[in-house]
Amino acid sequence: MDQVTGSLPAALSQRGQPPAQTADYLLRLIAVAISNHPRSLQREIGPSEVGHPCARKLGYKMMGHGERSHEPNWKATVGTALHSWLEQLLDRANVDYETATQSGQERYLLEERVTVGQILGHDITGSCDVYDRATGLVVDWKTVGPTQLTKYRRYGPGDQYRAQAHLYGRGWRNRGLPVDNVMVIFLPRNGELAETYVWTEPYDETVAVAALQRATGIRLAVDTLGTGALPHLPTYDAWCHLCPYFVARSTDLRVGCPGDPSRVERPDSIESLIA
Repeated sequence: MDQVTGSLPAALSQRGQPPAQTADYLLRLIAVAISNHPRSLQREIGPSEVGHPCARKLGYKMMGHGERSHEPNWKATVGTALHSWLEQLLDRANVDYETATQSGQERYLLEERVTVGQILGHDITGSCDVYDRATGLVVDWKTVGPTQLTKYRRYGPGDQYRAQAHLYGRGWRNRGLPVDNVMVIFLPRNGELAETYVWTEPYDETVAVAALQRATGIRLAVDTLGTGALPHLPTYDAWCHLCPYFVARSTDLRVGCPGDPSRVERPDSIESLIA
């Protein structure tokens, strides 16, 4: 029987089922897939987090503190899907490059794992989006909304993404490859390709080393003091309500963090929305 046009066995047929029920099932499939994606399950700190401006968030993660349940991160999933598409695109570009140069060499190294350094003897590794062998350029893709895109265009990538780019640069240097420049390409999630913002600067190992040294200090604090270190770790208002360690109005840091104090005074803070 034709598996496409043939009827399902009667025992498998769900004809007459309300369409909304099927929609709920499909959305559950998506939610479960997001929750079980390796990025969602990652428990070790990686290059993308080493430079995070909130030291307390890093402290919670380094301690293995339990994360609060939250909605599946759809925006990050869209970004992951776009990363996969871009990887396929550059895979094809590699074939074209090999054909045009008749070199048998790929130009772009894609999603390669590199070791960027250590924190107290523990290797910090991550998957770098793109390394261009022809130019010695490290590229990291970011998919962002309009507010974030405007911010990055005006103020640059911020310490976290800047550190990440240089950390990946250090990872490639550790593998014996030259790195001349690092780049972050901010792609609009809700706009047109022409709105893309490209940030780049010469590779600077001191940026990567400084980020690792800061993270090492945080690790030393939590290893020595445990939860007692949390009050001493500076906070930063970086979308606190989305943090897996955020607990609104928490008065006990062992339970969770109430967020950066400066955000409580803002009218658009999550506290004002749920009050």
